[in-house]
Amino acid sequence: MRHAAMLTALTLVTSGPLLAQEAVRQNQEPQELRADWIVGTTLRTPAGETIGTIDDLLLDREDGSVTAAIVSVGGFLGFGAKQIAVKWQDLEEEYDGSEIVLALTREEAEAAPEFDFRDQALPPPPPAPEPDAGLGTTPPPATAPAQ
Repeated sequence: MRHAAMLTALTLVTSGPLLAQEAVRQNQEPQELRADWIVGTTLRTPAGETIGTIDDLLLDREDGSVTAAIVSVGGFLGFGAKQIAVKWQDLEEEYDGSEIVLALTREEAEAAPEFDFRDQALPPPPPAPEPDAGLGTTPPPATAPAQ
């Protein structure tokens, strides 16, 4: 029995670091792009005309893949611009995201419907403490003056 308990404890101790090691990565693969290389990049037509700027990326929570780029189009100096979403697989990226091209004209992008973002789901607030749950919220009982 003692041998089984020691074996179980040893398994738990040695498997903990292995799980952590599997979750942590040390190097970026050549085919991987960093999001900050993409966000802020100017999106251009194949002819080199500016469509807009990539503001954000949408991720699929199931498999972690990038599904779309959010692009700011139209406006002047950021005023009056709208955000549209373009499918990630339709973008042609070169030089680690320094140049990104989409087979769409600026006019088509400006005519596209504005993207409708959903609200972020937030965790519920913590429950309110019970009255007089030992938090010092009630005054101490009154005592009679000393005589």
